Amino acid sequence: MNKLLKYFTFIVVLFLIIVILLQYYVSRPTEPQRLVCHKGKLLVQVEGEGTVYVRIKRFSCDSEKGMLILEEQL
Repeated sequence: MNKLLKYFTFIVVLFLIIVILLQYYVSRPTEPQRLVCHKGKLLVQVEGEGTVYVRIKRFSCDSEKGMLILEEQL
């Protein structure tokens, strides 16, 4: 009985450690991207605090396999 209680305690502690680490990594803030392609429009982050973006009118964009493809419109 004593041995079973030790194993149970070890498993519970290990489970709690894993849950706390997962929660830490999931809740970490991520840096916003500098360039964003949204509905074919190129957005650039404005310097300063917060996540404010402005649209660049001369360029259209497409996102494919994690790459940003820019096209200049005349």
